[in-house]
Amino acid sequence: MASDLSGDLNRLVAVAVKGTPTVYDKAMDAKYLDPALRSGLGGSYHRLFDGGHTIAGAVRAARGVSADDTVVQEALGTIKALLRDASTPRGLPLATWDKSTFDSVAAALESNFRIPKAWFYELNTYDAADLLGGAIAVVSVIYRWNRADTEEFARLASVIGTSAAVSANPLLVVVSIVAMARAYNKASSADEFAEMIDGGFKGAATSGASLAAIAVAGSAGASAGVALLVGVTAGILAYKVSDKVSLIAVARFAKDQATVIFANAKEATRRV
Repeated sequence: MASDLSGDLNRLVAVAVKGTPTVYDKAMDAKYLDPALRSGLGGSYHRLFDGGHTIAGAVRAARGVSADDTVVQEALGTIKALLRDASTPRGLPLATWDKSTFDSVAAALESNFRIPKAWFYELNTYDAADLLGGAIAVVSVIYRWNRADTEEFARLASVIGTSAAVSANPLLVVVSIVAMARAYNKASSADEFAEMIDGGFKGAATSGASLAAIAVAGSAGASAGVALLVGVTAGILAYKVSDKVSLIAVARFAKDQATVIFANAKEATRRV
């Protein structure tokens, strides 16, 4: 976000899959390459609307385009074409949108909630760096699926969700929803639901501190590695500090104090 780390990862992937466009690249871009259809596909944003750049769409577009290739060669060619597009700034879409519908939704979000159209586009697409972030999140969730208690799982879901919102990574959004559903499923009593809320608060605090530290370090000109180190350090510190704080306990204390104050005020008024 505030450094070149994401761009560096995408460039590494781009170098690994670079080459002249193949029949598979051209098959995925078929509608955009057609002069009669190109004008209605959003220019450089066409991957979100042309139907050939989702995983399913790419498979359909590439099927049988080369009579000389085996099924394995066709699959490898399609994967390479997808990775080539995933390493570019526009990335790949999770699903295909109708352009007029997308424009209407984006306009409504921008006018009503001040959500930029560019952010909404990013939320619907992913690149190679997003894939890496999503893979790390998936591993984290799987590793703690049966080990973490309700609060820990809610904290993990909140960390992933906060990162997803800031980076507009749709893959992290999906993982966060799954993790939060698991936390909800693990909660079997009122106390555990309170722990789930506590975990969500602590996760947001941890992730927020880490992302803020990365942003400050990056804005100060720190390299991607230094910014990442600063962010991890801030996240660890925030984790340790927030671990000693219970949002539910604070809320209950505030409620009890408010009740006492209200009762005293009522008694004082009665005496007067």
